[in-house]
Amino acid sequence: MKKNNRIFCFGEVLWDEVNGEDVPGGAPLNVAYHIGKDDRFEVHLVSCIGDDAAGACMLSLIDGWSIDRQFVQSTADYPTGRVVANVSDRNKVSYDILQPVAWDYINEDSALSDCLHEDDCLVFGSLSCRNMKSRQTLFTLLSQKCFRIFDINLRGNYYDEETLSVLLENTDLLKISDEELVMVTRLFQPTMTTATEKEQLRTLMSRFNIGAAIVTRGADGASYYTTEGHWDVPGVRVAVVDTIGCGDAFLAAFLRYRLTGTSLETTLNNAMLTGAFIARQKGGCPPYTLADLETFISEKSTGEFGRFSAH
Repeated sequence: MKKNNRIFCFGEVLWDEVNGEDVPGGAPLNVAYHIGKDDRFEVHLVSCIGDDAAGACMLSLIDGWSIDRQFVQSTADYPTGRVVANVSDRNKVSYDILQPVAWDYINEDSALSDCLHEDDCLVFGSLSCRNMKSRQTLFTLLSQKCFRIFDINLRGNYYDEETLSVLLENTDLLKISDEELVMVTRLFQPTMTTATEKEQLRTLMSRFNIGAAIVTRGADGASYYTTEGHWDVPGVRVAVVDTIGCGDAFLAAFLRYRLTGTSLETTLNNAMLTGAFIARQKGGCPPYTLADLETFISEKSTGEFGRFSAH
């Protein structure tokens, strides 16, 4: 991966209702929140909020998080996004994602197109494409030269084969969970549903010419795949409060460490531990400092950073 320090996170910004309490969320916001704690990075959020009290409160939080919000649009036609999270199973949260909401209507912005450069990173997911307006805006951004990071983030019925095809065709780094890989295999490679994870992912990467991919398995670890081989990192067990945003924290940490020159093995280890660190807290954007995180990583690291397997 190229070394660069500008990250653009595109998509949903919303309030997660968890046990009757509202906490800020949405995968793009979560990723931006965690990377924004590192002052070596310039983090931009690209989204839309409602012209309402919920939106004003969200903007107030973002302003305190070292996230640039010049590309966060506002509309009086739709409310700020909201999701009702069911955390009865702390290890597998389910979501009721309300619609239509403001982030379904992210308009194209020529200033954003001019600002996005070849060395910048663009983080996006599939959920932001559930509405034609935001979907077309994202497709236009993906046509520009930059490093494109697809956190596939399948939710409910808010995805289809045609849209996923376009997104995968415009992906440089794919992040996908083991469960999502099974779902995507059923769509694109139905004859490979009984194949191994490695076979399924290699076929997917080859079909869409994806250079690198991360498969996450929650507490069971993760793997990073390239054309040369793959690296496995073991999971870590912690007392889980909820798993909201843990995958987003993993991705943010992976980018934060890797883009600043950290070795792949250490990057994967630290990303896994970052996800575990967030699982011990409530919501996808819990309060913490980088010093808190580094202390946790130091205490939990065993020195065994996984293994490499040749292709």
